Amino acid sequence: MQPKKFAPIVITEKLQEVKAYYVEHFGFSVDVENDQYLGLKAAGDAGIELSFMVPEGETLQRFQGHGLIHCFEVDDVDAEYARLQKRGLVMVQPPQDNPWGDRSTITVDPVGVNIYIYKPLPAANA
Repeated sequence: MQPKKFAPIVITEKLQEVKAYYVEHFGFSVDVENDQYLGLKAAGDAGIELSFMVPEGETLQRFQGHGLIHCFEVDDVDAEYARLQKRGLVMVQPPQDNPWGDRSTITVDPVGVNIYIYKPLPAANA
């Protein structure tokens, strides 16, 4: 298989809240929007997309606010931390260096998805 794109879909009734959050704080734009579905695209040509859909029947169960992380690689974790904190976002982890080789900070979106903002660090033995 050779996928052409990847867009995780989070099942939630909070379409307007997540739209405002990702557009205002992370620069996404609306690609598709209707009463049932919201498709967002990141700026640039990276092909990063996020999707949200309202629950329908018993087939699609609502996201319960745990067990999902969106990872955004950035150039400067500390600058992003300061920018997001200044905008009033709750930061659940201040910037820190991690033993698996990155520097990261974490915030949470309106439906409980963790946003892991990171920058890879040079290998310790390089």
